[in-house]
Amino acid sequence: MKKKNLLCAILMAVPFTFLQAQFVDFEPWQTFDGNYGAGIQVEDYDGDGWEDILILNGSTSGFLSNTLYRNTGSGFEDVSTTILPAHSGRYNAGAFADFNGDGHKDLYLAAWNFNTLFNTENLLLAGDGDGGFTEVDAGPPSNEQHSTAGCSWADINGDGWVDIFLANLSTSFGSAPNALYTNQGNGTFQANPGNILVTDISLFTFSGNWADVDGDRDPDLYAANAFATDQLYYNDGAGNFTPNTDEVLFNQNMDITYRAAWADYDNDGDLDFFAPSDHQNHLYENDGQGHFSQKAGSWEEEDDDTAAAAWADFDNDGDLDLLLTSFYNNHNTLFRNDGGTLNREESAMIPILDGFSGIADFNNDGFQDVAVANGGFPDTEPHTAVFLNQGNNNHWVQFTLKGNAPNTMAIGAVVRVKATINGQETWQMRQVASSSHESGSSRLHFGLGDAADIDEIIIEWPDGVVEACEGFMVDEIHNIEQENNQMCRIVGLDDKNRLPGKLTLTPNPARESTLLQLETEEPLTRCTISLLHLTGQAAWSEKQLLTGATLNREINLQSLPAGLYYVQIEAEGRRIIRNLVITP
Repeated sequence: MKKKNLLCAILMAVPFTFLQAQFVDFEPWQTFDGNYGAGIQVEDYDGDGWEDILILNGSTSGFLSNTLYRNTGSGFEDVSTTILPAHSGRYNAGAFADFNGDGHKDLYLAAWNFNTLFNTENLLLAGDGDGGFTEVDAGPPSNEQHSTAGCSWADINGDGWVDIFLANLSTSFGSAPNALYTNQGNGTFQANPGNILVTDISLFTFSGNWADVDGDRDPDLYAANAFATDQLYYNDGAGNFTPNTDEVLFNQNMDITYRAAWADYDNDGDLDFFAPSDHQNHLYENDGQGHFSQKAGSWEEEDDDTAAAAWADFDNDGDLDLLLTSFYNNHNTLFRNDGGTLNREESAMIPILDGFSGIADFNNDGFQDVAVANGGFPDTEPHTAVFLNQGNNNHWVQFTLKGNAPNTMAIGAVVRVKATINGQETWQMRQVASSSHESGSSRLHFGLGDAADIDEIIIEWPDGVVEACEGFMVDEIHNIEQENNQMCRIVGLDDKNRLPGKLTLTPNPARESTLLQLETEEPLTRCTISLLHLTGQAAWSEKQLLTGATLNREINLQSLPAGLYYVQIEAEGRRIIRNLVITP
């Protein structure tokens, strides 16, 4: 297999191409010139209810400033000179989070010092509450000076403060390991040079993408690598990570994997992921326990340097569709999701640029729109374009969450929505994530098809609180503040005392029965096993006596209706929880 040069892949200029789709049409709205477009972030940075766009310059033929476009509701205006600090260099990654817990969105910018011509420091910018940013100079990670290809926020140790992972590419001009900084809660961060996320990866990590892959309510990390196999790391809840040892070898061809695009594309209650690559793309399906199997499909044939993969329900039918954009060959592809089956769309015209994509409802009409930064040379225009989804008659709902301080952006939260779509009870889930390689914003969008009402809404907040909500209207954008909304009630409480151990359910999803297997770090004498509805009500419960650190229990599910459940084991004031899907 012929390897393409990584640097050339990022710099390659590509013109407009056209996608096909029968179910929705896209129309050009606005184009932006004068910037390179090596990265794109979508977020309502000023909290005015309109999704904004940040373009990372990534230039190699001059020092260009990053560009921030504020959404006015009728279009975008360049506010870079008044909002962002005056820094030029080669930035290609950024991610928003409230790192200091003051309720304002902050921003981390990563510089790609790919050769000795660039000596740009990474930047940490604190939001001032008025839509502006102030540079923070309090030591790492604000003064990192490596070839940082990606950055991502997550609360890895459950203390409420968001931490940051930096994917540092090794280059011929120098080598730097990845970096993990834990938030100390006082405006500073502590390096973790001995953490396996730093020591276990040595070559070309392109991005780190967080997701709760095993349903234990803490963030796990997928490291997307170039010229090395990718790796998945499971979090024990305290920020200690164990590498995946399954038979599935991610990126076994050792191509360039640009990211992991996490989503519950098959609506079975767990997060699957798509890995775009310079050679062969891969779709991996989660079994509910955080173990994956590779799914075959025509997406594997997209040998066109796929730059970005974006999940979005473009037609609002309740299934997440997949948009692939590429560096080379003018060949972007849209896959329509029909009940968990992805089919390539070849019909109605969707004009779009090659490069990195950002997905959001830019005009607040309930349909997901597309922005693309083409990653081309500075003399290739337009560099960024926004296309509006023309929509259809399907219903939708969107949620903007505000978590308890300090994690006010609710990074790591999961929202589950149940609605009857085409006569079928359907659960959908979305997670709030913040990564330089995420395609969407922190606002969560759900397509509802013909459902004129929402049956249930469950919010799993990052600190362990679970709320059930009702009465929210469809076809509206809702703001929900944790524990401060009269339409929501607490059904699960904060649990700081996690039972240390490993809980597995086999099979999961299941119909007749599932085998519960518990291994704890310390021997137990008794415990309570509960099967809970998402509302917190017990569907089944029993007490168990134990004589050691292991427990095996077959649970009969035949009398229970299909749906999503929590399996909880509580012992000595501590508990461990896993999600369970009971199939029809």
